[in-house]
Amino acid sequence: MSVDIEEALGRELREVADGLHIPAMPPLEQETPRAQRHWQPLLVAAAVVLIVAGAVAVVAIPRDGQELGPAPPSPSRTESEPSPPSPSRTESEPSPSRTEPVVTIPTTAPTVPYVLEQRLYVDGEQVPGTWWSVDGGDAGWLAQRTDYTWWWGRGTETNEMTGSYDVPPVISPNGRYVAEVRIDNGEGVVTGFDTGPGGEGLGSVPVDLGDPQDGSAVFIRAVTNDGKVIAQGTNTRLLWLPLAGNGTVDLTVTAPGQLILGSTAAGLVVNDEAGGIEPAEGEPYLAKISDDGELTRIGAVPPHDFVVVSPGAVWLAWTPAGSTGGEVTSIPKLEAQTVDRTQQATLTAPDGWGFRVRAWVWEDDDYVVSPVVSDRDGGERMARCSAQTARCVLINTP
Repeated sequence: MSVDIEEALGRELREVADGLHIPAMPPLEQETPRAQRHWQPLLVAAAVVLIVAGAVAVVAIPRDGQELGPAPPSPSRTESEPSPPSPSRTESEPSPSRTEPVVTIPTTAPTVPYVLEQRLYVDGEQVPGTWWSVDGGDAGWLAQRTDYTWWWGRGTETNEMTGSYDVPPVISPNGRYVAEVRIDNGEGVVTGFDTGPGGEGLGSVPVDLGDPQDGSAVFIRAVTNDGKVIAQGTNTRLLWLPLAGNGTVDLTVTAPGQLILGSTAAGLVVNDEAGGIEPAEGEPYLAKISDDGELTRIGAVPPHDFVVVSPGAVWLAWTPAGSTGGEVTSIPKLEAQTVDRTQQATLTAPDGWGFRVRAWVWEDDDYVVSPVVSDRDGGERMARCSAQTARCVLINTP
């Protein structure tokens, strides 16, 4: 059945309007008489128009001729209905933390040979005797007793190096080869041996040993992991190749003005010469050396008094030039950086302790271990430092 919506709505609204009773406004005190106001009927009429327009708007006839039901009312919130709280954390609810967990540094005994209060420990066992120092790597170690004799070994096995030494022998970073200068049948020689079972000799070559009195003495400056030996003095610069036909190379020709300071897992430490066999100036650097005696630079090294490189050639640790001279026996901190110079760290000894001079050694590619000396009574402990976290702790030893 067809329904005239507008006619029906109009009729209903007229009936509602006829039934409305609008009271007159009460007179205001002391109000001057004014013309009769007609705004009340106007408001009623406006309300009627709005109601009619709203009623018409809720019905729509689509193009396909189907009626649509009334549109759902828009959700509204009365003033008495509180708005839902926005998601937030109460003060008692902790916010999530993005901090990294603290890495614990092991406090177990060092895994590398070390000397503490003149006692030598290897593989957790004390080696008989009293000792000044120890150096080496996985394949073997070289140490000096307090009677100034030199010994080498693999694990807890010990072997004495016979003879007298005006200059110290040197071991390769991996502990595989030892080289020395000595007098053999009245002649100066550079010689050495493998620290493998039996201590097989490497042979020898003659060398002018120089004179310790005038500072021209020849020292073993470096032994590389592949068995190359560098001997240098004021007048002699020699590369010896015991594993390559026992040949020699004159480094004054192939590497003039370059002082070899030592060998590390990352290469030789070299300094541009600046007067004398000990460098006074110049920029130190890391280098590889060929069998022909040619040096190839592979990276820079900070000016230093003493530097050591981790076994995997990842980190180096050093003390700044001039920091360990004179009567200095301990220092409060070490500097560290990666060989590629992308990371740096300062390793500070535990409170009340200082690193014993030139006694620190890399245990692996993160940890440095070193004897530390008490500021209070001069007693010694061992400390372990992490280059990654730049933290140091005291550790337990036998």
